[in-house]
Amino acid sequence: MEEAGQYRPHRSTIMPSVDKQHKNNEGGITGKGWKKGVSGNPKGRPKKGEAWADVANDLLDSKEIDITMKTSDGKTKRLNLGADKSFRHAVIIGQISAAINGNVQAARELADRTEGKAKETREVTNKNEPIQVMVIND
Repeated sequence: MEEAGQYRPHRSTIMPSVDKQHKNNEGGITGKGWKKGVSGNPKGRPKKGEAWADVANDLLDSKEIDITMKTSDGKTKRLNLGADKSFRHAVIIGQISAAINGNVQAARELADRTEGKAKETREVTNKNEPIQVMVIND
């Protein structure tokens, strides 16, 4: 390993300009890209009630779930659940129960949701010293 000291490369050698990147990569990341005037998302955003968050919220707020599903092997499965309040209550009660039984992750999740996540602080030492770049020759 060889220490390069206080060498600081010019920004242009690290990050080529956006124009150069675009010119060299005209098909997007995959190289396929879209033709001009054609949308990459032709169906657009899902309609209200069809997005994952909408479906999850509807199910969590309900008191009864009765759904029949067909599996890939052709079998039929039926899910029939009921709750006296809502499934949102049941999930939270499950978290509380897990936390009481020693599940640290469940306890942390409850604390984060009720009290907010703890702020992470980091102290920077040697603020006046330049950053050193190490050069490794293979």
